[in-house]
Parts: sequence; C-alpha cells; structure tokens
Amino acid sequence: MREFVFDVVIRPAAMSRRRWEALVPALPGLVVEASSDMEAFEGLQMQLVPFLAERLASGEGIPMQSRIGHYMDRYGLVFWQFLRVQLGPRRSGQSAVEPIFPDIDDLLMDLDTGVHEE
Repeated sequence: MREFVFDVVIRPAAMSRRRWEALVPALPGLVVEASSDMEAFEGLQMQLVPFLAERLASGEGIPMQSRIGHYMDRYGLVFWQFLRVQLGPRRSGQSAVEPIFPDIDDLLMDLDTGVHEE
C-alpha cells in the first residue's frame, strides 16, 4: 500500500467573506469552496481520492511531499490541517483519507531552524 501525507490550507475564499476554501498546495487544481471551514475541509477529503485517481489515469503521477508542514512557511498564517492518503488494499471499514494531527511544536521548530526538505 502506498501512503502519502499532504498539507491542507484552509482559509477564507478570496472573492467572498462568507466562503471558505480548502486546498492542497502539492496538488495544484484541488480546491474546494464551502460555507464553513470544516465543510471545505470535509469536501476536500471527499474529492482527494478521485483527484489522485484522475492524475494517475492521465499519467501525471502523485507528487511526494517530503514532510508534514512543508508548505507552512509559504502560505503564512492560515488554518492548517494534514491528510494521510492510503492507496491500495485496505482493511474493512478503513478510510482511504484520514486527518492526522502532528505535534505542532515540532512543526514550528522545523520552521524556526530552517529545516526544509525538498
């Protein structure tokens, strides 16, 4: 089974004060807009696997993100969430997309010390 972890940006939508968008910086074109931050995040979770399947079918592949929090310094102060995606056989009832909750102190320390893996 292949496992991927992606940073997710959740922020107010640019064109509306009453809408929120969730996007994955490593996957350009994957953006979900909704009326709340959590609805946008949940919508993104539902669209992630079909989006990846389409990339694979078109021969684009799936970009690897080197570490959780990789994009935090590029997007500034927005809401952050992280998703684990498992492609391949799974146990009964196991979801393909799961939110993960890393230690935020470790993420901030990586940013402060300039640790950047490409």
